[in-house]
Amino acid sequence: MDALALIKFLQHADRVKIACLAQLVNVIAPIMTREGTKVEERAGIRQLHLEDPFWRPCVDLVLHTVLPDQEKILKDEIPGIEKSHAIENFRIAAGESKGEFYGMVFQDSDAAKWAEAISNAAAITDREEDRERFSEKLDRFTDLVRRAQEDGYLDTYFQIKEPDAKFNNLQEAHERYCMGHMIEAAVADYEATGKTDLLDVGKKIADCLCRRFGRGKTRGIPGHLEIEAALLRLYHVTGKKDYLDLAACFIDEF
Repeated sequence: MDALALIKFLQHADRVKIACLAQLVNVIAPIMTREGTKVEERAGIRQLHLEDPFWRPCVDLVLHTVLPDQEKILKDEIPGIEKSHAIENFRIAAGESKGEFYGMVFQDSDAAKWAEAISNAAAITDREEDRERFSEKLDRFTDLVRRAQEDGYLDTYFQIKEPDAKFNNLQEAHERYCMGHMIEAAVADYEATGKTDLLDVGKKIADCLCRRFGRGKTRGIPGHLEIEAALLRLYHVTGKKDYLDLAACFIDEF
């Protein structure tokens, strides 16, 4: 399938499925560097400029169509499809809205992945108005997440539905998976904008995990990898060795 055919396909894809393509920005942005460069020598994401005839239309589609549609889905603003409730779950956890948790146990990760994509979009867009718009969306999301966070812990399923069962079912409950994606969003925001508000949320999540898990502490193998990579990314931007050690511990437990 050539690039034009792919774009036409994406433009007519189901709105729910197309939302997943926001991850395209998250996948290609870190790897668009000069061939043969060492990791520590690679340019930062804010220095990325895409002119490739295949990727440029795809990225433009994500920035101007997919990400806005995904935001509407997360906010339950598109009629005729199953609601996401992801943003509303954070509002309930923050005590700003009444209701019950809705969605899968890993529903938080949808919002976190969107926030990471928005961060990367803010970093690579060539249009200042887009950069400001993405940055404002990140600020609003960050404010909501900060209000929902409890002493570092952040997982709306357990905060709303099973507050006494936190970290009791790592195999199926996806807590460390959801937290990992939020940490990755926090790192992406910091790398894209230099702001530290969401990064502080990510550090509090990691500190919460460090208090609970690690060598000589609670052991537990999750049903889904993610937190390990997130902790490594967080270590790279903070230099806090506790995060590196915890990532190593989680990997060794496998």
